[in-house]
Amino acid sequence: MNLTLTRRGDYALRAALYLAQDWDRDGFAKIRDVASAMSLPISYTPQVLGLLARGGLARAKAGRDGGYRLARAPGAISVLEVVEAAEGDLRSTTCILRGGPCRWDGTCAVHDAWASASESFRRSLSQTTLADLAREDLARERPARADRRVSRRGAGTASRRPRT
Repeated sequence: MNLTLTRRGDYALRAALYLAQDWDRDGFAKIRDVASAMSLPISYTPQVLGLLARGGLARAKAGRDGGYRLARAPGAISVLEVVEAAEGDLRSTTCILRGGPCRWDGTCAVHDAWASASESFRRSLSQTTLADLAREDLARERPARADRRVSRRGAGTASRRPRT
């Protein structure tokens, strides 16, 4: 089991995070704003937002005032929903030992342990919402901004010459 996201999943999660952070603003987020804020390729961002819309997680609106918006509140959308909209079902359909489906007459020796681990992973993602991610992102952003301000001030004061 590979626990890393594909580029598609990564971009979908970043786009969904932007829409979650943008939830309280009236209107729809522009593709270029999502791409710019989340460092997504502008040419791929419409496809990623389309995945979210097809998955029922975002609404699309055409026209001058159009764009994308979450279909439900960020607290009502799980990370699992976003990841599965981009990556497909995360449940394994093949036997870990044989590479094919487990035998029809039973399961392999590893099946129960692997299925339990997989369900724990899915449960964790299903219990984490976009609102949780948005809060965490904001909390991590505040110290980073403060560090940048301190380093700018420090750089500015260190380069000053004492007055004589």
